[in-house]
Amino acid sequence: MIPEEFSSAASRLCMACGMCCDGTMFQIVRMQPGDVPAELGKLGLKIRCRDGEYYMEQPCSGLQEKRCTVYDRRPVRCRLFNCQQLGRLESGETTEAEAMAMIIETREQVEKVRGLIERCGLREDGQALVERFERLASTPVNEALEPDMVAVREELEATMRKLKLRLNREFRLPPNSH
Repeated sequence: MIPEEFSSAASRLCMACGMCCDGTMFQIVRMQPGDVPAELGKLGLKIRCRDGEYYMEQPCSGLQEKRCTVYDRRPVRCRLFNCQQLGRLESGETTEAEAMAMIIETREQVEKVRGLIERCGLREDGQALVERFERLASTPVNEALEPDMVAVREELEATMRKLKLRLNREFRLPPNSH
């Protein structure tokens, strides 16, 4: 695929996806050499510091309707990241249509998880998806008081397990590959 074709296809796929920025794939983005945390904070990004290390919380506050509002000034790690779908597209292992179908199916799984979390009583609160799931999973269900909730929790756990597998197999980069 020639660079211009890849760039256009990648843009279309990213605009349909947004999972690397919306708190689905990642909870934080670590700052890298070249990043200026104070400047990124002025852009409205949620920059935090723990043990002298700066990071940006996800979901990214610069993401609006799957568009990066700080694209030209985004953190270094964001500039360097290409998910597995983009890598496969660039290498010719997949087509834009196949990658788009994978994104659509995965976004449907994400929405199902979000819906199940809300059915369990935890409303959207701006935290990354995994954080919301873990917070909910750490709260036991009283089967005597909430018998219907047991089945919902089981469905949520199974759906989240499938989503995590798909994200690891199809989107996240393998460890030590970046």
